[in-house]
Amino acid sequence: MNQLRILMMSPDEAARAVAVSALLQAGISARGCSTSLELFGLLNGGAYDVVVLDVGTLGEIGYALVARLRGSSSLGIVVMGSNMSVESRLRCLQSGADACLPEPQDPRELACILLSLARRLPTGQDEEGLADAAANGQWELRDQGWTLAAPSGTTISLSANERLIVRSLLEVAGRAVGRSELGEELQVEGGTARASGSRSIDVIVSRLRRKAELAGVILPIRTVYGSGYLFADQ
Repeated sequence: MNQLRILMMSPDEAARAVAVSALLQAGISARGCSTSLELFGLLNGGAYDVVVLDVGTLGEIGYALVARLRGSSSLGIVVMGSNMSVESRLRCLQSGADACLPEPQDPRELACILLSLARRLPTGQDEEGLADAAANGQWELRDQGWTLAAPSGTTISLSANERLIVRSLLEVAGRAVGRSELGEELQVEGGTARASGSRSIDVIVSRLRRKAELAGVILPIRTVYGSGYLFADQ
């Protein structure tokens, strides 16, 4: 699966910026717009996997928008909106939405829902490569390192920091890599502004393990006490 591509429509510029930033941090390609006109213009000019719609103030127009998107494409559709009643959320789901979130929601919840939805979307992409990974019993990086493929075929979208750490560990699979080495790799690739301390490395690995668990796989990154980490299953 290629890096997940999200298009978000919300008239609230500040909330939209926060959500898009959180999705980017989760390794999801995200772009925002404010109106349905912009939405369809971007959909016509680019390739996206899921649309996220803030329909809190659209009323009947929001339901029609969801139905139009559902009838014209195989896009995943996630709807959110402030002060939406149970009836409103049910209408959205009945109109074709895959999920409906009341606001305010934690951006991490939205990211997890999108990643979960992506695993069920019909993509038809990288099937041969995934079959090879399963046959070889190997974990592999795909899509310029933005996707980690498990031997089972499950894929995990990576954030920038996760991508660098996984790449460093896979390059020397079976050998421990110290936290200081991993920190240096982050600094070289991302500049001094990128978090690179030992504590930061631990947090990144912990979040990556959790992301793998949410995808239904156990990530074979082992902690080597007093040293760092190693990728054991290779």
